[in-house]
Amino acid sequence: MPGYRKTSLDLENLPNWLTHLKKDIELSAIGITVIRLPAGKGYTFMHQHKEQEEVYMVLDGNGIIHIDGDDVPLVKGDFINVFPQSKRALKANEDTDLIYICVGAVKSDKYSDNKSTQTLIDDGIPDFDNLPPWYTGNNKIAELNKRLKKERRDRKNNDKI
Repeated sequence: MPGYRKTSLDLENLPNWLTHLKKDIELSAIGITVIRLPAGKGYTFMHQHKEQEEVYMVLDGNGIIHIDGDDVPLVKGDFINVFPQSKRALKANEDTDLIYICVGAVKSDKYSDNKSTQTLIDDGIPDFDNLPPWYTGNNKIAELNKRLKKERRDRKNNDKI
């Protein structure tokens, strides 16, 4: 059994409303939904969460997200993080569908609030000595990885001080 699950969506011909990916790609720690709001249509109710933070990523179209009384315009390429307690609803503009991805997750006390990292969950385990096949034999990349490995080791040592 492979160590991944994959699915494909025809983004040009998405069904209207929600396409949940939980079952298709066996999600267990995050929620991902692809949404197509038809032109002029939107959520019929406001919603918020007890714990889940949501990020909306606009793939195509224009619309608004109404958050706690504010209308925030949305255009292709926008990313917006909505905090759990904020009440929100989305609507497509009258002349275009709004297509976006919503990713939701709940904060875990398992991971720190380390502000020096660029990732939320800093549990990556880089294998700098194991090059992907497309870089096998590339000395420039091997040297880059040696430098990255040293920088990471030095950073971890400085964090202990």
